[in-house]
Amino acid sequence: MTQTLRIVGLLSRRVGSSLSASQVFFDLFDRTPTIDNTPRIGKILKKFRGEIHFDQVEFVYPTRPTARVLNKFDLIVKPGQRVALVGASGCGKSTIIQLLERFYDTNRGRILLDDTNIRELNLHWIRSHFGLVSQEPILFDLTIMENITYGLENISMDEVIKATKKANIHQFIQQLPQGYNTNVGIKGSFLSGGEKQRIAIARVLLRQPKVLLLDEATSAMDSYNEEIVQAALDQAQTEDSTRTSIIIAHRLSTIRSCDFICVLNKGFIVESGTHSKLIQQRGIYYKMLNTQNGLS
Repeated sequence: MTQTLRIVGLLSRRVGSSLSASQVFFDLFDRTPTIDNTPRIGKILKKFRGEIHFDQVEFVYPTRPTARVLNKFDLIVKPGQRVALVGASGCGKSTIIQLLERFYDTNRGRILLDDTNIRELNLHWIRSHFGLVSQEPILFDLTIMENITYGLENISMDEVIKATKKANIHQFIQQLPQGYNTNVGIKGSFLSGGEKQRIAIARVLLRQPKVLLLDEATSAMDSYNEEIVQAALDQAQTEDSTRTSIIIAHRLSTIRSCDFICVLNKGFIVESGTHSKLIQQRGIYYKMLNTQNGLS
């Protein structure tokens, strides 16, 4: 989905600058990928602890070469930590997740997983250890069961139910006439936003990722659905004390219990600490919180 959106955006910009659609189409397919997606290429860490180190990372998007998104970004996330990233739109939060998933590579600096450069690791191995829950979950025109187990083999019903219970969606599924065999429709059109999100969370939990990536997972929901989904996310983060979580949040009320909160501005960290520490500092985070609470 991310790659598709990038292609559509690139097509729109180029077509608008007088190139024909056919020329753009063939230009895109003639490009040489910068990331080697060959399954057998790269190392595999036999025991991944979940430590992540951004070491002086700099990055610009290929379509916007003059706009630096990350500027000497430095962050160490210890195994089992829950780290939140907050800041205004365009400060680089979602880019951090895209670099971890290796949709892109850094221009300068390194990203290390357990002291190993991410560029040396097998791409399929990396993505199998990261579980991403984004703002708009991707569901297919299949049954609930097929969506939850998509891409997996030999999964028992007990394992699926265990994951859906953790995601606070099992009871809802049971009430449907066809239960787990209910078709969700194109892009999950037969379900509400909160129901889609909880199915996506169950799909992630079933894979038992070492690192959980939450990209504004509840920001588009009403308060009722946000409360339900947030409870499922809290459960997902705490069920395994060794699981690392990186949380991108718009609503600061959802990250108060995080071990570490980083405030980003123009591609680097300007404030960091626990919720209580940042409140005491009365800096950017404090002002953001007051704005959301309607106190400014």
